[in-house]
Amino acid sequence: MQQQFLLKNPYETYQEQGVLTAGPMELILMLYNGLRKNMILARRAMEQQDLANAHNRLMKAQSIINELINSLDMSFAVSADLLAIYEFMMRQLVEVNVTKNSASIEPLLEIAEILRDAWQQVNNMQKGGLYEEEGEL
Repeated sequence: MQQQFLLKNPYETYQEQGVLTAGPMELILMLYNGLRKNMILARRAMEQQDLANAHNRLMKAQSIINELINSLDMSFAVSADLLAIYEFMMRQLVEVNVTKNSASIEPLLEIAEILRDAWQQVNNMQKGGLYEEEGEL
């Protein structure tokens, strides 16, 4: 019997460890980064007439939006606003996937960047607050 060794891609292992060790804010940021990446790759695929790849990338982006929706804590008022934005983005992604209009991705990328940057600021403030609290001890 011949043994087969399956070696994992080091980048995949690194990503997997990042997800397993990330806090809630870092996970949200990873989702936004993945959302942006998949929308950019979908746009590029559409421009190159690679419609199957565009479809797959748009489906991944929709899955990420679903994860963002599932992560909402509706006990916070801002969650209702985020839900409305995510639902809008989902509808737009479905439309882009049907029409394959790459220009329609641009506004969605802008929204994703604004939201990601806002979450990054919150994350930085929380980390800053944590360090300040520790320094006071």
